[in-house]
Amino acid sequence: MKFNLNAENVNYIKISYRDKDNFVHCIKAAIRYINQIEILASAKTDEYSFISSPQTVELGIACDNGLYKAKTILQRVEYDSPYILFSLKRPEEMEFHQNREYFRVKIQENVNISYEIDDGTNLLSSVTYDLSAKGVRIELEKEVEFPDEVTLSLFFQNRIIEVKAKYIRTDIDDNIIKASFQFIDIKQPDLDFISQICFKKQLEERRKNLL
Repeated sequence: MKFNLNAENVNYIKISYRDKDNFVHCIKAAIRYINQIEILASAKTDEYSFISSPQTVELGIACDNGLYKAKTILQRVEYDSPYILFSLKRPEEMEFHQNREYFRVKIQENVNISYEIDDGTNLLSSVTYDLSAKGVRIELEKEVEFPDEVTLSLFFQNRIIEVKAKYIRTDIDDNIIKASFQFIDIKQPDLDFISQICFKKQLEERRKNLL
């Protein structure tokens, strides 16, 4: 797809680069400006690692109508604490990857499901089967009759996310009972956090497949 974007309709970008040991890292950055030959972006971080330039990187651009991807050249990196500035060669074409960042990754994290039933509030503890920025599938020991709306508490290593969710359906696949839920009015910081987890997990799986 022809790359025809500007700074006004870009929500953020993600840069996947390699360090000196050839390990892949991903950093989320904000656009400062885009011109005909360059994309200038900045990221605020307390963790500084040496990023060599020039190098070929994978660039993801999240905008209102979806996620675009392309390989491009990281031309230079400048450090201006607490920011890192990235100068990237503007790619001529971008691949329309998907409608927003709703790719699903298999991941197991503890989760509580709270829901109202006739005799009061019920609380069920379980683990996630897979996750996306749009919703989650949760493993169950037995089928449960959920109401249309529940409250989920997702327990990550360094964060707890509580979000209301719409119950979609329950499926049995590979002898595993999985209940599907769609997030409702998720807060933007929580959405960004889950998107980052999914993106990192996707990179890990891709790296494993290359070994």
